[in-house]
Amino acid sequence: MHQDYRHLTADEHEAVEKQTLRTVVQALQEYSREAKQIFDNTKAPSKAEVIVLAEDLVQYALEVAETYPINRRYAGFIDYKRIRWLPTPFGLLPQALLVDAKASTENNRETLQQSQLPMNADFISDGQHHQMAAGVEPHLELSGALNGELHAVTTSLFVHFHYRDLSQDTAPFRELQSIYALAIPHGRFKDRYNPNPETTFFGQGKHSPARQEVPRIRVYFTRLKEMCPWRLQQLKYIGGEYTEPLWRDGPGPTGALTSFAFLGR
Repeated sequence: MHQDYRHLTADEHEAVEKQTLRTVVQALQEYSREAKQIFDNTKAPSKAEVIVLAEDLVQYALEVAETYPINRRYAGFIDYKRIRWLPTPFGLLPQALLVDAKASTENNRETLQQSQLPMNADFISDGQHHQMAAGVEPHLELSGALNGELHAVTTSLFVHFHYRDLSQDTAPFRELQSIYALAIPHGRFKDRYNPNPETTFFGQGKHSPARQEVPRIRVYFTRLKEMCPWRLQQLKYIGGEYTEPLWRDGPGPTGALTSFAFLGR
């Protein structure tokens, strides 16, 4: 039995990330009815306030999806941060689960700050090779551990609320159309997902170095799905109260969708 993720094979480590995303997708599906009610009918005059609304919904969805907590804190610019014990087939692993919320009328890309990036990134933009160093450490060292050191492996997920605007004056103010859940690979998987600038799901983010804005990078949904379909999940509203419960898996470029059961909240 392992308690140090560094003793896992690369495939076992990927299975841990997949298991973590599957649990989060289940939690989002269970909460999708109330999430839509709140998202559509809460007044939020600016795009920034809509994102704050999304952050609250992620907190509400995941608050009942916890495993055994570890009494430590993660300091970082991530909306939902939990240090916890994660049961896996390979052992009981300490994990730093990092989930950030996004909301946009776009559904083809995600923008990350450097502080949210778990992997060193290489990509081509305007014919030039660009790089951005990871801002998320591969693990969190847990001080004070008895009978050996503990390293909580970081797992970086993003929840993207895709919507369209309806009204500025009366509810519903917007229509939540889909909830995307993305698992960005751990830095250990650099050679698998971004071995060179041409093989990548990253792109140039929108920021101005001249104005000293925080560096940003984009993750493109289609590219990520082509590389590993399970790393991009979509829960779509198709007319019912809840999103359609479908899990994407299998080989690229699109994978296969399988329905799953849920109880609802």
